[in-house]
Amino acid sequence: MQTQTLAIVPDIPPPDSPTPQAWWRYATEVLDHVRLPYRTASALDAQALSDDTGLVLITHHAGLDAATRERLAAWVNDGGAVVVVGDPGDLAELAGSTNVTSLDAEHGHVDVHADAVWTHVPDVALHAVGGVRLNAGDDVDVLASWEDGGAAVTARRVGSGVVIACGVDLWQTIVRIQQGYPVAADGVPASDGSAPIDEGILKCEDGMALCLERDRALPPGEPELDRYEHVNPPVSGLPMFHRPHADLWRSLFLQCVWWAAEQVELAQPWLYYWPAGVSAVAHMSHDADLGVDEQGRAALEAFDEADVKVTWCQVFPGGYEPETFAAVGKAGHEQALHYNAMHDADIATWGWPQIRAQYAWAQAVTGVDDIVSNKNHYTRWEGFTEFYEWCERLGIQIDQSRGPSKQGTVGFPFGTAHVSFPIADADDGHRFYDVLNLPLHTQDLAWAGHESVRDVILDNAIEQHGVAHFLFHGPHLLMRPPTRKACLALADEARRRGLPWWTSKQINEWERLRRRVQVTVRPTDGGWLVESSAEQPVPDAAIMLMLPGVDRAPAVVSGTGSVATVQRHGRTFIELTADVPAGSGSWKLAPHGS
Repeated sequence: MQTQTLAIVPDIPPPDSPTPQAWWRYATEVLDHVRLPYRTASALDAQALSDDTGLVLITHHAGLDAATRERLAAWVNDGGAVVVVGDPGDLAELAGSTNVTSLDAEHGHVDVHADAVWTHVPDVALHAVGGVRLNAGDDVDVLASWEDGGAAVTARRVGSGVVIACGVDLWQTIVRIQQGYPVAADGVPASDGSAPIDEGILKCEDGMALCLERDRALPPGEPELDRYEHVNPPVSGLPMFHRPHADLWRSLFLQCVWWAAEQVELAQPWLYYWPAGVSAVAHMSHDADLGVDEQGRAALEAFDEADVKVTWCQVFPGGYEPETFAAVGKAGHEQALHYNAMHDADIATWGWPQIRAQYAWAQAVTGVDDIVSNKNHYTRWEGFTEFYEWCERLGIQIDQSRGPSKQGTVGFPFGTAHVSFPIADADDGHRFYDVLNLPLHTQDLAWAGHESVRDVILDNAIEQHGVAHFLFHGPHLLMRPPTRKACLALADEARRRGLPWWTSKQINEWERLRRRVQVTVRPTDGGWLVESSAEQPVPDAAIMLMLPGVDRAPAVVSGTGSVATVQRHGRTFIELTADVPAGSGSWKLAPHGS
């Protein structure tokens, strides 16, 4: 009985290797976030293809001997499924590719075709970083193509099994889009004047992997201009990063896994990102820039009227009266740090001693010792991942610095609405930092961001089941009536769409809680047994079940819970809603009428 998914994650190459970057390690982060059960092996040996393995995910192909290739081919022919990512190497023949060819450049774009494999097809060409062309044979379905026409993703049936090959370097693509490149100099501004990121301040955008010329579009209904003036408030909508490319790649990968599992009748569970019934989450943050008491009080009044608890990022050297700092916490807002490296105060520079001192200052003025959230003032950034090391040492568990500072970079400049744990490069052994990235999408609607971007952000966050993050500043809530009005309208619109407003701390706690849950499903006695293992109770958990051949929600015959059918990533799943207990839990499901 096939019940397992096996991920082949090769060992990290030595630092002196010709190709030391092991971005394939990021496959475990993608799987861990979706909470899809899997086991790992570093190589595809004889023990890997056990009787209970139904799907093999090869995250990076490092070469197989002839005997192993023959064994894998026989296993697929007998009803196994394989998903191989990147250059398939000597598995090209099994995947149905006559050969592979290198790309002409590191960056490219991929068009996804309408096909039965996909349950959600992106409406844009997706930005890719690295990969190969697959020269598909006659018995192969081409699921996606590079813009030069070469196959990028293919599917092939082999006997009773299937092989999907993704020629895109998926892991490097997701990492580079979400984390960018090391920042050491200004980035190149948009040619249309909409994103002047070359202002002499090092920040996250300077390392963007997405393209200002290719990966943006105007919000619906906004006029196209040859040249945009970067003024506050914007005269009209400007081009924005309107699609979350990293999320779309992640979703396509999951769609491949689910389709391949379905073809070999492998049931699969996963743990939904949010509590049952929540399509996505909204998050509002406030940066206490300038620290003017009147502005802080105005922000308190606006957030009270909006009925939103915000993550309030306190910036050194401050300026609020002690009563205002206290009022922020009393109102239920989260006290957070707004690390300042803008050279406007004695310790407002980039460095470990400076952030350590500012963290201690924030603890003192707020009276909160366990500050777990941060956003960098002006989205300042230098280097690649050294900042996450500082966060780990301080106890900052979630950072929301990766976002736009310019009107033309709002939306999804880092391609995501999801939280994720960042990965280090080869110099730091490709380790994962114990700091969640929470993306920022826009700030100060009707002042620094045109109001037309609001619904684009909400729509995409809902479609990808992520977080929509909007930032407001006290000066604009006080002095710009349209911005205050936009804040209140945003709060109502998100609620109308069913999005709850969560603080950064709440998002952090939920993600870390669900990451400690394991779920499994297996056929038994004419039905299915769903089991869980959790370190702590998880209320209102939504366990998603893909049960091949089942198109109607089964009945819960043991265990406490309810079932329904829901759409996630464009696919229909059985949703088991239950309070997952600490320790072990189990639910028996049976078809209706049995």
